[in-house]
Formats: sequence, structure tokens, C-alpha cells
Amino acid sequence: FFVLLAALAAGFLINRYSPTNERMSGYIFFDVPKETENLVIIDGERYPDTGCYIDGQLYLAQEFIAKNINVRYYYDKESNGVLYTDSKKTYTFLPGDKNYSDSSKENYTSEYPVAVDKDGMVYLNWEFVAGHTNCTYEYGTEPARLSIKLSHDEVTTVTSTKKTALRYRAGIKSPILEEIKEGTQLQYVDGVDDWSRVITPSGFSGYVKNSTISEQVTDIPEDTFTDNHEKITKDYKISLAWFQVAGTFGNELIDDYLTGTSGITTISPTWYSITDEAGNMDSYATEGFVSDMHSRGIEVWPLVSDFNTEVDFKALYSSKTSRTNIISRLMADAKKYDYDGINIDFENIRTAYSQDFLQFIRELSVECEKEQLVLSTDNYKPESYNECYNLKEQASYIDYSVLMAYDEHYSGSDAGSVASLPFVEEGIKDMIKLVPKEQVLAAVPFYTRVWTTKASGTTSVAVSMQTALDQLSIYGVSALWSEESGQYIMSAEGNGGTVQIWFEEDRSIGEKMKKIKQYDIAGAAAWRLGLENSSVWDVINQYLN
Repeated sequence: FFVLLAALAAGFLINRYSPTNERMSGYIFFDVPKETENLVIIDGERYPDTGCYIDGQLYLAQEFIAKNINVRYYYDKESNGVLYTDSKKTYTFLPGDKNYSDSSKENYTSEYPVAVDKDGMVYLNWEFVAGHTNCTYEYGTEPARLSIKLSHDEVTTVTSTKKTALRYRAGIKSPILEEIKEGTQLQYVDGVDDWSRVITPSGFSGYVKNSTISEQVTDIPEDTFTDNHEKITKDYKISLAWFQVAGTFGNELIDDYLTGTSGITTISPTWYSITDEAGNMDSYATEGFVSDMHSRGIEVWPLVSDFNTEVDFKALYSSKTSRTNIISRLMADAKKYDYDGINIDFENIRTAYSQDFLQFIRELSVECEKEQLVLSTDNYKPESYNECYNLKEQASYIDYSVLMAYDEHYSGSDAGSVASLPFVEEGIKDMIKLVPKEQVLAAVPFYTRVWTTKASGTTSVAVSMQTALDQLSIYGVSALWSEESGQYIMSAEGNGGTVQIWFEEDRSIGEKMKKIKQYDIAGAAAWRLGLENSSVWDVINQYLN
């Protein structure tokens, strides 16, 4: 009897203190049915039934890849192929074909088709995509899954010092999720008692005994793929001025506009405007203008605009033929007139065709790099509504991103500053989170608005610096300096209502230039020549030189 009691007690103790070998199904953990063909996990976010296996190879939908993994894999509707652009060439992958080509007419062969067509959708070979994506990944089973880490943020990691079990909860009686091999790096989340919660490379999140892992270390994931774009950067602070013209005759007035200026390194004449979805453009370019600027030591980056709202921009940017027409014209003129760069001022991009716009920038970048032309784009202050411009992706292909640090208030808005100091500083800070600071120019306004508020509403007119200052004598009032906005402000009664002005002049521009210097960005730009008082150039040069 006593022997039986001892045996029962021993069995009870062994059962109580022995770890369980029970396993939790991955289907239960990831909450997916057993019919799931493939589960993709990206930085912890799950996408069930994504992709398919063909000849033992995992393929993911191009649309899914472009949206969630690598935006550079672009679907070209004209060829029903997928385009990928690096710094030198654009590659074309046709569905089902192991052979592919680049924009230089070179041909390549892969072991498996890079692209396939299944049920009317284009899929891409994951291994090929991964080879051109800055990520790490691991496959798993039950369910078949692909766990991808795209984030390169700083993380805390531990390494398994012996073979160990990852358990669902912190306890030896909790079921096992995965057996972890010795030497496996795990992402540390937090701890409880003698256990640590970690994330495994295959996507499981669970607990391991502290005695089976190393000390915590801070780690920044290594790059597995880097851009090889050769940026054209100047060894001086850029001072760019836009020169607005409405015809070739306007180029002859440049001497008048440059009188009283100093320190300008770059001029951007508004020469090109897109006129139709075929990629045709009006041009006001003249050879004499460029040679004249070069004789003064000033570079010329002609501006290309998309201000013609009658153009079907979705049709334009989504057509490889139309994109090529624009690029070919610009490259031909660059050679003919000896340009130093190109300035793209596209302000009508919408989410519906933003991927097409980005592909245009990539393709233009390839050609600009061949010709050693500086490529710059003009961009709004970063906000949620204009995220489709994808400044981070642009920065990989362009040389300079120009922040249009104005139009805080605009025609049709409530009365207010065109470019208050907080608005400008916030724009710079937000942009350098997305674009390296050595690629950022901040554009300041040489104009302001005279606002008139009546019972019928608020209207405004954009005027030059001097025209705005003249209002002080016209209304017989003084302007008061506002530390908050970094500007002088005037308010007066007249013209049938209340007249208000937030002035741009030497002091306000100086405050903006202090921010440009403080954040050590690549330089400044100004919209536009002819609206400034000449004294402002001494202020600008003080902070750029």
C-alpha cells in the first residue's frame, strides 16, 4: 500500500514539474484554416492566402508586392509585363518567359520565369524579388508561410544558446509552438519571471526560458540590398531661383531680372509644360539663354510642369510610350541646349496614378544619370493627403528634392500667412525624415498675399514684396512683428472690409534662412525672380555662404 502511495506521489510530482510535449498547431496560432495555400507575414502583419506555388516556387501577386514589399516592381499595361528599374536600366519581365531584357537591349535568362500569369493576375517569383529587396525572410510549414522582415528600425534581440522550445505561454505546461535551434537570433519583446517573449524568424511569437538565451543586445538589421545610384551632389550650398516666362521672348528679359541679385548658383526657367497624354510639351527653350547663364557661372535646370488640367494624367503616366516621349524630348533638348539639370514640377499627382508617376521618375533618372544631368523634383510639405508622392522612393532616384515651403494659405482659403516660420520649419523637419538632408532644398516665397475680408467672404491677391510694403503707406498703418509667425503683420480697415498682410521681406526671409542653416540642408530656392526686393539677396547669401 505504501509503495503504491509513493509511486502515485512520484508520478504526480513528475507530471507536475515535467515540461509538456504537447504542440499547438500553427493553423490555430495564426488563426487560418488548413486549406490556406500560403500565409505571408510582413513585420508581424499577416496576409492569409497570398501567393501560390508553381513548380515548387513561391509566386506573389505583383500588385501585392508593389503595395506591401517593393514598389519598384511596376506593372506595364502596354506590354502586360512587369518593369523593374535600377540606376542604370529598366528590365522587362513578360509572364511565363524565362528570358527577359533591359532597356539597353541586353538579354538574360533565369531558372524560372520571373513573372507568370494566373487567372488573369500577374505573379512574381519571390526569390527573384527578394534578391532585389532590402529584407530578410524565412519559410515555415503548417501553415506554409513566408515571414518577411522589411523594417530596419533598431530592435532588441537575443540568441538561443542551446536547442530550446518556444511555448505559447510562459510556462512549461504551455504547448510548444516551435523547436528553436542553437544560435538562432530572436527578436526580444518583453519578459515575465524566468521567461522571455520573443518573435522567431518564421513568424511565431511565444516564450522561451531565460536560461536558454543570451543577454539582450540592441541591433539594427543589416542591409541585404542597397541602391547603387550615383547622386550628383554639389560641394556648395545651392541657391536656386525660378524664372517664370510665358514665351521665348521672355528669356530676353533675364538681364533685368538678374539686376540686383547675387549668389544665385542655379536658375530654373519655366520652359516646359505638358500639353497632352501622348507626352507632347510646349517649350520656350533658347540656346542663347543657357550660354549666357553659363558665362555667369550659373547652372540651368529647366522646369517641366503639369499645370494643364485638360490633360488625362492617368493615361499619360500609365503609358510607357508617353513617358518615353517626355524623356526623349528632354534628353534631346538637354544635349542641344547644354542643360545642367531638369526640374520636375508635377503638382497634380493623384493616388490613382501615383505608381505610374514614380515609374516615370525612375525612367527619367536612368537617362539623367547617363547624361550626368541633375534631376530635381518639387514637392509639397509632407502631409497625409500627398503621401502618394512617396518622397522616400523618389529620393532613391533623384538628386534633389525641393520643398515648396509656401502656400500655407492660398487663394480660396482663410486669411493667413503664405509661409509662417513654424510651417517652414515643420516642412523641413518632416521632409528630412523621408529624404536625406543633403538632397533637400527649401523654397521660400518672394511673394505675399493681400487679404480682404468682407461680409461676402475672404479674397486675396498675390503681390511682390514691394507692392505689399506699399500698402502700409496706402492705409497709413504700421506692421507689428509676430514672434509666432516670424513675420510682420498688418491689419487695416479699408476697401470695404478688413485688409490683412503677413509680410515677406528681409527679416522674415532671414528667419527662414536660419532654419535652412540650422538643419544643414542642401540649400534654398525661391519663387520667383522679379517679386523680391534686391536687399533680400544679401540676407540669403549670409546663410548660404
